[in-house]
Amino acid sequence: MTYTTSTDKFDRTARALHWISAAVILWAMLSGFYMALFEVDSTTKRTLSTFNVSLTFVYFPLFLWRLVHRITCTPPTQLEQLSLRHANLACAAHKFIYLLTTIVMCSGVLMMQRSFCVFGLFTVPPLLSNTSLQDVFARMHVLSNVLLLSMITLHIVAVIKHQLDGRAILQRML
Repeated sequence: MTYTTSTDKFDRTARALHWISAAVILWAMLSGFYMALFEVDSTTKRTLSTFNVSLTFVYFPLFLWRLVHRITCTPPTQLEQLSLRHANLACAAHKFIYLLTTIVMCSGVLMMQRSFCVFGLFTVPPLLSNTSLQDVFARMHVLSNVLLLSMITLHIVAVIKHQLDGRAILQRML
């Protein structure tokens, strides 16, 4: 692996998909944890749940685009100040974030016990009718969300640490 300067950036598509993903995933995850951990009135919970399901359902094709783009497009070269070990750890962490996001989104759809309407445009029926299997996917959804939140937190902390250490990681995605 060749190391060059930190001036290389991800292309516009990668940057746009990254920030759209960050907004959607953080919103859905944080509002979901809010509803799960705090006393929320039923109207607010129904409104947030309906919005989150619609948002993440519409986001799914963008996420697939992001995966395909990441696989098919060459990312910028690694920072010269980043050791091979750290570069490999970062690569593994990003792949794990992609995997967890895929699991969260798929388990979210597979755990649905009722039809859901996507922004009032169309209705999606439950994909599974077996409640035991839906419960398995519901547990998988919770666990993968906790893991994803942990990985995203680690990602943000790593970016901050590298920035404070003088490595221009964030500028590559701006």
